Amino acid sequence: MSRGLTYTDAVKLLGGSGPLMKAADNLLGGALAVATAGGSEAAISLFDAKTEAIRLGHLVAEKITDVVRDQTRYNRGQRLHAAHGVLVVQSFFVSLDDCLETAGLANPDFTRDDQLRFVAAARSDGSWQSRLLDADIPAPGPDRTGDRLLAELTDWFATRARQMTDHLTGLAAWDAADDRARRAAGALLAERLPGLAAEGYETTVRRLVQDVPEFGIWLARLESRAVSRGLEGLEAALLRVTSHRDPARHRLALARIHRADLDEPILGGDAGDLSMPSLAAAYLDPRFRVRPGSPGLRPADEDWWNEADARTDFDTFLATYLTTPQAATVPLVLLGQPGGGKSSLTRILAARLPAADYLVVRVALREVRAEASIQDQIEQALRGAIGETVAWAELAESADAAMPVILLDGLDELLQATGVHQSDYLERVAAFQQRESRLDRPAAVIVTSRVAVADRARIPAGGLVVRLEPFDEPQVDRWLDFWNTANARYWSGTGRRPLTREVVLRFPDLAAQPLLLLMLALYDAGANALQDADDIDTGELYERLLIDFAEREVRRVHGTHLPEPERLELIRDELERLSVVAFAMFHRLRLWATTDELDADLTGLGLRPSGAPRTEGFQRAFSAGEEMVGRFFFIQRSQAVQEDQTRQTYEFLHATFGEYLVARLVAQAVRDGVALSRARTVRLGQTEDDTLLQSLLGFTPLCARSTVVPFLRKLLTPDSRDWLLEKLRVAVTRPSYTPSTYRPVDKRIDHWMATYSFNLMLLTLACGGHVRASDLYLHAQDPAGWLRDTGLQWRAAVPGGMLLDGLALVQVTRTWAEDERRDLVLEFAEDVTAGAVDPLWSNRFAPGPKVSGSGVVSGFSVDFPLVPALATLNLSGAFSDDVLRHVAEPILSELLWPSMATFIEHDSGDVESVAFSLVRLLLTDRSEDADLQALMAAHRRAAHALTRWMQNERPSPSLHRCLNLFQQTLESDAPRLPLVEVMDLLTVRGASVVVPLRVGGVAPSPGNRGRGRTP
Repeated sequence: MSRGLTYTDAVKLLGGSGPLMKAADNLLGGALAVATAGGSEAAISLFDAKTEAIRLGHLVAEKITDVVRDQTRYNRGQRLHAAHGVLVVQSFFVSLDDCLETAGLANPDFTRDDQLRFVAAARSDGSWQSRLLDADIPAPGPDRTGDRLLAELTDWFATRARQMTDHLTGLAAWDAADDRARRAAGALLAERLPGLAAEGYETTVRRLVQDVPEFGIWLARLESRAVSRGLEGLEAALLRVTSHRDPARHRLALARIHRADLDEPILGGDAGDLSMPSLAAAYLDPRFRVRPGSPGLRPADEDWWNEADARTDFDTFLATYLTTPQAATVPLVLLGQPGGGKSSLTRILAARLPAADYLVVRVALREVRAEASIQDQIEQALRGAIGETVAWAELAESADAAMPVILLDGLDELLQATGVHQSDYLERVAAFQQRESRLDRPAAVIVTSRVAVADRARIPAGGLVVRLEPFDEPQVDRWLDFWNTANARYWSGTGRRPLTREVVLRFPDLAAQPLLLLMLALYDAGANALQDADDIDTGELYERLLIDFAEREVRRVHGTHLPEPERLELIRDELERLSVVAFAMFHRLRLWATTDELDADLTGLGLRPSGAPRTEGFQRAFSAGEEMVGRFFFIQRSQAVQEDQTRQTYEFLHATFGEYLVARLVAQAVRDGVALSRARTVRLGQTEDDTLLQSLLGFTPLCARSTVVPFLRKLLTPDSRDWLLEKLRVAVTRPSYTPSTYRPVDKRIDHWMATYSFNLMLLTLACGGHVRASDLYLHAQDPAGWLRDTGLQWRAAVPGGMLLDGLALVQVTRTWAEDERRDLVLEFAEDVTAGAVDPLWSNRFAPGPKVSGSGVVSGFSVDFPLVPALATLNLSGAFSDDVLRHVAEPILSELLWPSMATFIEHDSGDVESVAFSLVRLLLTDRSEDADLQALMAAHRRAAHALTRWMQNERPSPSLHRCLNLFQQTLESDAPRLPLVEVMDLLTVRGASVVVPLRVGGVAPSPGNRGRGRTP
C-alpha cells in the first residue's frame, strides 16, 4: 500500500526559500509547536492555522514549477508528493471556511481560556493540531487509481471534519452561537465538507497538470480502454515529464542496447516464409492484479488474489510507480506464468524509459552468478550489455538527475536451477535499495518470477506484488490482428487462411498465454491444420503440435532429404526423449527438472540423445541432448551461474504438455507390451513385455496430475484390457520387484510394488469396462477381502490426497460373484457414490440368509473385541478414520457394542442394527415443516427392533440403555404424534416389558386410547 506523508513532513520537505519558506515557517513555528507540545504557552488559533495553511497551499500552486525545478527524478517525485499533501490540507480548510460561513458561525478564534485548554490537550496527543498535522494523508501510488485516491481522500476529509466538529464544540464561539447555526455547522461539516474538499482538491490539481504532468498521471481514472501494446502509453506519459537532459556515455550506451530490442522479432530462429512481428508491435500491455506485499503472504495461492480486481491500465500503473517515492524503498515483485511475457516485459520496459530521466540496467538472473551480491550481479549484467567493466557506484554517481531502475529478471531461475536457499533474496534487494537511498542514489527495483515459486522468497513489507493476468478475448483478438496483418503476404501467396478467434478460443488455456498462442499460430500457419480439424480435443491437439514441432527440429538438424522411415524414427525418438523429460518432472512432483536429473533418467532408461555421438561417458553425449531438449519451443529452459558453472532446469510452457507426454509414453508402452505378447510364439519362461511399464509406473501414481488419467482414457483402447488385467492379476497376487538403473526418486520396495499395481488398476479401467475382485483373485474364497487388503497397501503407498484424487472417479460396488463369493467391482463413473453399507455383505452372509423366527439375523458376533479394534486405529487410522471415530464416539459410549452387533430384519433383505435404528430416530427431522410420517416410521422401526431384540436377549446394560433412550425420545415426540400411534409404541409390541411413559401428566393405558393427538 502506498504510504502518504503527514502534513508536517510535507511542509518540511518543501523547504526552499522566499515566500514559500516564510509561509512554512509561520505554520511550523506556530501550529507545530503546539501540536508537538513544545512548551510554548502562546498557541495559535484555528483561524491563524487555517489562514497559514490556505496561504501555503496557494503559494505551492503558484510556485509549483519552482518547487521541482532542477530536481532529480526521485526528488521531484518526493516534492510533488509533499505538494499534494499541502494541497489536500488547503482544500480542507477552504471547504471548512465555506461551511462555517454558510452556517453563520463566527470565526472560531481562541479565547485565553481556549488557548490554555488546547495547549494541555496538545500535550496529551488529543488536539486538532496533532490529529491534522501527524495524520497520514492518502497519497498517489501505483496501487491507487485516480478514482480510488479521490475516494480515500473523501474519507480522510470526513475523518478530519468529525475531529474538527469535536474541536469547535469546545470553543467560546460555538457557545455563543444559536442552535440553528450549531445544527447547520454540524450538518455541513458531516455531509458537505468531505465532498466539497475532494472536489476542490481535484479542481486545483487538474489546473496544475499543464505545469506538472505527474498530477495527470496520478489522477488518471480506471476506465475501459482499447488494448494497448508495447508500453507505448508509458513512454508517452514519461516523455511529458522528461527533463530533456543528455545522458552520459554509459547510460546512452545502455539506452541504445535496450531500444534495439523493440525491433527484434518476438521469436528468434528461422520462421520460413512467415513474418515474425517485432517485440514492440506484438507485445500487448497485460491485464494485471496488484496487492500490498509483506512477509508470510502466499502469492502463489490463487485464492490470495481474489481480493484484487483485474486492471487494464498497466502503463499508468508503471508511470505512477516510477514517479512516486515508493519505488525506491522496496522492490516491486512482478509475477507471471511460463510464457506469460515477463522477460519480454522487462525488455520493453527497459527500452521505453526515457534515458534523460532513468538509468536502466536489465539483469537476466540466469546469466549472472547466483551466489553473488546484488551489486555484483548488476555489474556482471553491465559488462554483458555494453562490453565494459563498470563499477556500479561510479555509474550511479554519474546518473546526474536520472533515477536508476534495476530490472532483475528471473528470480525463479535462481531458485530452480541452483537449489540454493534464496528465500531472503528480495529482502537483500530491499537492503540494497535502503543503502543506495542513504548514499543519495535512490534506485527503483523490479523483480520478476514465476507465480508457482513466489512463495519461496519472503516479500518485504511496504512493497507491491503484481500478477500478470492471462489474455482475455479482446487481447486475443488484438494479437491475432497483429499476426494476420504481419503475414498478409504469406496468406495470399500460399492460399492459407488467417487464424481466427473462434478457432484459438476452442483452447482457452493455450490462447490465454502469449507464447502458447504464438505456438498455435505457427502450427496452423503450416497447413491450416487447426482450422480444418472440425472436432479435436486437447489430447489430439497436443499430439499434432508435438509431432509438428518435432518434425521441424528433425528437418532443421538433419535436413529435408531423409528417407521417410528414418524421418519418422527420428521424430519418434525426439518425442520419446521429451516424454522422459516429462516423467522427470512427474516423478519428482515438480513442474521442472535439472540437467543432472535428466542426465540420470535418460541413462537409466538406456536412451541417448539424437544427433549426438554414441560415445562412452554419457555426460559428453548428453550435452547434445541438453541442446535438443532446450531448443523445443514449448520447453522453457532456466539457467543460473553458480560457482562459475551454468546450471539449467527445464519446464514446459504449460503443465499439461508434460502431463500429456506422460500419458503418451505410458500408452505407447502398453501398446508395445500388447504387441510383444501377441508376437511371442513360445510361452515358456518369464515374460518381458512389461519392462518399460515396470520402470515407469512404480514411483508415482498416475493420478498425481489431474489430466494424466483423462488423457489415458482417450489414448488406450479396449483391445489392451485383457493384457493389462493379466499384469494387474500378477501384480496383486505375486508382486515382485526387479532392481533397475532407472531410479528417479527413492521408493520403498513394498511401496513401489503397491504403486505399480495401483497404476495398473487405473490403466485397466482406462481401457473401458470394469475390474472385479473375482477376476484378480481367481481361487480366493473371499476375493473382496483380498482386494480390500490390496487397497490397504495402496493406501499405505499412495499419498492420501493422490489416492483420493485417483479414486474420485472410481465407483466401488460391493456385490456377489456368481458362486456367492463376496466381490468388489471397480469402474470409472461420472458421479461416484459411497453407497449404503450392507451388513449382510460385511458379515459374509450370502444372499438369502436365515433369519430366526424372532426376526433377529443369526450368526452375528456380539463378542467382537471393539475396544482393541479401535485402539489399533491409533496406529493405522488415517484422517478420515479419525473424523468418523470422533463423530461415532458418543454412539459407541452410549449404545454399547451389543446394540451395534444385533441385526434385525424388517422386511425381506432389509436388515439393520438396533443401534442404527435408534440413531436414525434421533436424527430424524423434527422441524415445523418436517414430514410427520417419516418421524412415525422411524419410531416404528426402532420399536420393532427393540421388540425383536428383547425376545432374544436377556436383560443387559446395552438393552436397558437402548430402552431408556427410546423412552426419552418418545416422551419428547409424543405431543406431535397421534395418540393412537403413541399408545401402539408404548407397549413395544410382543415384549414382556412395557415402557412406562407419562403424557400430559397422566400415565396412558390401553383403556384411554383415542384417535386424536395427545394433549
